[in-house]
Amino acid sequence: MIDFFLGIFSTMFQMNMRDHHEMPFAMPLMMACLVGGLIGFIIVKFVVKEQKEDSTQVETSSIR
Repeated sequence: MIDFFLGIFSTMFQMNMRDHHEMPFAMPLMMACLVGGLIGFIIVKFVVKEQKEDSTQVETSSIR
């Protein structure tokens, strides 16, 4: 998984991310922020979607 993200970021930033001499100092922190933000966004999106589905199921069951 790490190699996958390093390959993506190597292509995006046009530098070899596997070589620690070529990376700027704060680049790993930026990568962690981007990946963490993406994963957090996906998790929150699914949690909100499930809560909406649960609330509609409760509403339909209470109507009957």
